Amino acid sequence: MSVRESIGGRGLLAFIATRRTWLMPLIYYIYTYSGLTFEELKELTNLRSRVLRRALWWLKKYGVVEESGQKYIISTEYADAVRELTLRYCIVDKKHMFQLGKTYFVVSIKRSRITSYTVPVDLVQKLHELEENIDSEFKPLHLAQALNIPLNLARRVVNTYRLLRECWRK
Repeated sequence: MSVRESIGGRGLLAFIATRRTWLMPLIYYIYTYSGLTFEELKELTNLRSRVLRRALWWLKKYGVVEESGQKYIISTEYADAVRELTLRYCIVDKKHMFQLGKTYFVVSIKRSRITSYTVPVDLVQKLHELEENIDSEFKPLHLAQALNIPLNLARRVVNTYRLLRECWRK
Protein backbone atom coordinates (compact mmCIF):
# COMPACT_ATOMS: atom_id res chain seq x y z
CA MET A 1 0.00 0.00 0.00
CA SER A 2 1.40 3.38 -1.02
CA VAL A 3 1.44 6.51 1.10
CA ARG A 4 -1.21 8.04 -1.16
CA GLU A 5 -3.60 5.12 -0.65
CA SER A 6 -3.12 4.93 3.11
CA ILE A 7 -3.90 8.59 3.91
CA GLY A 8 -6.31 11.18 2.51
CA GLY A 9 -5.70 14.58 0.91
CA ARG A 10 -4.93 16.48 4.10
CA GLY A 11 -2.83 13.65 5.44
CA LEU A 12 -0.80 13.39 2.26
CA LEU A 13 -0.16 17.12 2.25
CA ALA A 14 0.92 16.94 5.89
CA PHE A 15 3.20 14.03 4.97
CA ILE A 16 4.76 16.01 2.11
CA ALA A 17 5.10 19.11 4.31
CA THR A 18 6.92 17.16 7.02
CA ARG A 19 8.89 14.57 5.01
CA ARG A 20 9.36 16.26 1.65
CA THR A 21 9.22 19.90 2.68
CA TRP A 22 11.27 20.96 -0.32
CA LEU A 23 8.28 20.20 -2.58
CA MET A 24 5.97 22.74 -0.94
CA PRO A 25 7.07 25.83 -2.93
CA LEU A 26 6.25 24.02 -6.17
CA ILE A 27 2.83 23.01 -4.88
CA TYR A 28 2.25 26.62 -3.85
CA TYR A 29 3.29 28.06 -7.22
CA ILE A 30 1.31 25.53 -9.25
CA TYR A 31 -1.78 26.16 -7.14
CA THR A 32 -1.44 29.96 -7.04
CA TYR A 33 -0.91 30.34 -10.78
CA SER A 34 -3.60 27.73 -11.62
CA GLY A 35 -1.13 25.57 -13.49
CA LEU A 36 2.30 26.22 -14.97
CA THR A 37 4.44 24.76 -17.73
CA PHE A 38 7.87 23.35 -16.94
CA GLU A 39 9.56 26.45 -18.36
CA GLU A 40 7.32 28.80 -16.35
CA LEU A 41 8.11 26.87 -13.17
CA LYS A 42 11.80 26.94 -13.98
CA GLU A 43 11.74 30.70 -14.53
CA LEU A 44 9.66 31.31 -11.40
CA THR A 45 11.80 29.19 -9.07
CA ASN A 46 15.16 29.67 -10.82
CA LEU A 47 15.91 26.00 -10.12
CA ARG A 48 18.06 23.79 -12.31
CA SER A 49 16.10 21.52 -14.63
CA ARG A 50 17.37 18.39 -12.90
CA VAL A 51 16.06 19.50 -9.50
CA LEU A 52 12.76 20.67 -10.94
CA ARG A 53 12.22 17.40 -12.85
CA ARG A 54 12.86 15.40 -9.69
CA ALA A 55 10.40 17.53 -7.69
CA LEU A 56 7.70 17.14 -10.34
CA TRP A 57 8.36 13.39 -10.43
CA TRP A 58 7.67 13.19 -6.68
CA LEU A 59 4.55 15.34 -6.95
CA LYS A 60 3.16 13.23 -9.79
CA LYS A 61 4.04 10.04 -7.91
CA TYR A 62 1.98 11.19 -4.92
CA GLY A 63 -0.82 12.29 -7.23
CA VAL A 64 -0.86 15.89 -5.99
CA VAL A 65 0.10 17.25 -9.40
CA GLU A 66 -1.04 16.04 -12.79
CA GLU A 67 -0.29 17.09 -16.33
CA SER A 68 -2.97 18.80 -18.36
CA GLY A 69 -1.65 19.52 -21.83
CA GLN A 70 1.74 21.09 -21.24
CA LYS A 71 0.80 22.49 -17.83
CA TYR A 72 1.17 21.00 -14.38
CA ILE A 73 -1.93 21.46 -12.24
CA ILE A 74 -3.02 20.47 -8.73
CA SER A 75 -5.31 17.42 -8.81
CA THR A 76 -8.88 18.22 -7.84
CA GLU A 77 -8.59 15.62 -5.08
CA TYR A 78 -6.04 17.81 -3.26
CA ALA A 79 -7.23 21.30 -4.22
CA ASP A 80 -9.12 21.94 -0.96
CA ALA A 81 -6.24 20.78 1.22
CA VAL A 82 -3.76 22.94 -0.73
CA ARG A 83 -6.10 25.95 -0.53
CA GLU A 84 -6.30 25.52 3.24
CA LEU A 85 -2.52 25.32 3.52
CA THR A 86 -1.96 28.44 1.41
CA LEU A 87 -3.93 30.52 3.89
CA ARG A 88 -0.96 30.29 6.26
CA TYR A 89 1.72 30.65 3.58
CA CYS A 90 4.06 33.57 3.00
CA ILE A 91 6.94 34.32 0.65
CA VAL A 92 9.72 36.79 1.40
CA ASP A 93 12.39 36.94 -1.32
CA LYS A 94 13.13 33.27 -2.08
CA LYS A 95 12.09 32.06 1.36
CA HIS A 96 8.76 30.33 1.71
CA MET A 97 7.18 30.01 5.12
CA PHE A 98 4.06 28.24 6.28
CA GLN A 99 2.57 26.98 9.51
CA LEU A 100 1.33 23.45 9.99
CA GLY A 101 0.07 22.63 13.44
CA LYS A 102 2.47 23.96 16.06
CA THR A 103 5.43 24.25 13.70
CA TYR A 104 6.70 26.85 11.25
CA PHE A 105 8.37 25.47 8.14
CA VAL A 106 10.86 27.69 6.32
CA VAL A 107 11.94 26.65 2.83
CA SER A 108 14.72 28.46 1.00
CA ILE A 109 15.11 28.10 -2.77
CA LYS A 110 18.62 28.22 -4.17
CA ARG A 111 19.65 27.55 -7.76
CA SER A 112 20.74 23.94 -7.30
CA ARG A 113 18.83 22.91 -4.19
CA ILE A 114 16.00 23.64 -1.84
CA THR A 115 16.73 23.68 1.89
CA SER A 116 14.34 23.76 4.80
CA TYR A 117 14.14 23.91 8.56
CA THR A 118 11.43 23.90 11.20
CA VAL A 119 10.83 26.01 14.27
CA PRO A 120 8.27 25.42 17.04
CA VAL A 121 5.58 28.12 17.13
CA ASP A 122 5.90 28.51 20.90
CA LEU A 123 9.57 29.59 20.65
CA VAL A 124 8.67 32.29 18.13
CA GLN A 125 5.87 33.45 20.44
CA LYS A 126 8.30 33.59 23.39
CA LEU A 127 10.70 35.69 21.32
CA HIS A 128 7.83 38.02 20.40
CA GLU A 129 6.88 38.40 24.09
CA LEU A 130 10.49 39.01 25.13
CA GLU A 131 11.00 41.68 22.48
CA GLU A 132 7.77 43.42 23.42
CA ASN A 133 8.66 43.40 27.13
CA ILE A 134 12.07 44.99 26.72
CA ASP A 135 11.32 46.91 23.51
CA SER A 136 14.49 45.70 21.82
CA GLU A 137 15.49 43.14 19.20
CA PHE A 138 17.08 39.95 20.45
CA LYS A 139 20.26 38.58 18.91
CA PRO A 140 20.50 34.78 18.60
CA LEU A 141 23.13 34.52 21.34
CA HIS A 142 20.98 36.45 23.82
CA LEU A 143 17.91 34.42 22.91
CA ALA A 144 19.83 31.17 23.37
CA GLN A 145 20.88 32.28 26.83
CA ALA A 146 17.44 33.60 27.80
CA LEU A 147 15.54 30.49 26.74
CA ASN A 148 18.34 27.99 27.37
CA ILE A 149 18.21 26.61 23.83
CA PRO A 150 21.00 25.71 21.37
CA LEU A 151 22.50 28.61 19.41
CA ASN A 152 21.54 27.13 16.02
CA LEU A 153 17.91 26.86 17.09
CA ALA A 154 18.04 30.42 18.42
CA ARG A 155 19.31 31.61 15.00
CA ARG A 156 16.45 29.85 13.28
CA VAL A 157 13.90 31.30 15.71
CA VAL A 158 15.21 34.83 15.16
CA ASN A 159 15.25 34.37 11.36
CA THR A 160 11.73 32.92 11.39
CA TYR A 161 10.47 35.79 13.52
CA ARG A 162 12.00 38.31 11.10
CA LEU A 163 10.31 36.53 8.20
CA LEU A 164 7.01 36.58 10.09
CA ARG A 165 7.28 40.31 10.67
CA GLU A 166 7.85 40.81 6.94
CA CYS A 167 4.77 38.68 6.25
CA TRP A 168 2.68 40.73 8.67
CA ARG A 169 3.69 43.92 6.85
CA LYS A 170 2.40 42.61 3.53
